[in-house]
Amino acid sequence: MLLATLDQARAYDHLLIAPHLDDAALSCGGLIARLVDAGARVLVVTLCAGDPPPEAALSPFARYLHRAWDLGAQPMQRRRAEDARALAILGCDGLQLELLDAPYRCARYGEGDGWRGTIDPDDPLPAASRALLEQLYAHQPPAMFYVPLGVGNHVDHQIVCAAGLALHERGAPVVWYEDLPYAAKQPAALEQRLAALRPARFEPELIDISATLPRKLAAIAAYASQQRELFGAAEMRVVMTGYAAALAGGRGYAERLWRRNRVQ
Repeated sequence: MLLATLDQARAYDHLLIAPHLDDAALSCGGLIARLVDAGARVLVVTLCAGDPPPEAALSPFARYLHRAWDLGAQPMQRRRAEDARALAILGCDGLQLELLDAPYRCARYGEGDGWRGTIDPDDPLPAASRALLEQLYAHQPPAMFYVPLGVGNHVDHQIVCAAGLALHERGAPVVWYEDLPYAAKQPAALEQRLAALRPARFEPELIDISATLPRKLAAIAAYASQQRELFGAAEMRVVMTGYAAALAGGRGYAERLWRRNRVQ
């Protein structure tokens, strides 16, 4: 079920905070299905799911994405529909917010590789994401929050990671998920990100998703418009299954979470 408003996001056991449509399924789809199977109430909150203003000129990167997605005149509307199908496969609820994706939001993110660089000081997303997490925490303080670690350095992932750190400082239960497929496709990216986050330190936790991997793969496949951009010429199932098997060390399939170590 998709929620209509933020105020409806109450009484959930687990909140997956996703910068973009597809991030939760890619990084935590197996965990989500496992939690749902155990009877937990799970909500995926996607921040940057809004439509760019119709009068706004698209940045070069946004124009490239629209061509790659090939979704017609209202691409975000169709991407939200893909997301609804994916979350239905996983069995969780969803909330799609109207904040803008990086190449729609700031000019520097729409040029070259600006979307995975330094956060623009005028970017409104840091304040908005912190306020959002604070509001969700006020609605259901016992809930576990899951936020991206920021592997791959996408500015939106970095921003939501920082919002999670701020919420964790307040005593909220927060864990960080490993951003996929970045971690799978860029072997050095995970260590680079962990180094960039110091002095904060994180300890890994493997989650067995052997029983729920098929649903995760089906959910990722529901984002049909994103397959080429995410995986290029590679086969999605090969990339995702191979990484999950490598994490599990030959004993099934796993996803990896990261818990902040308070002993610095």
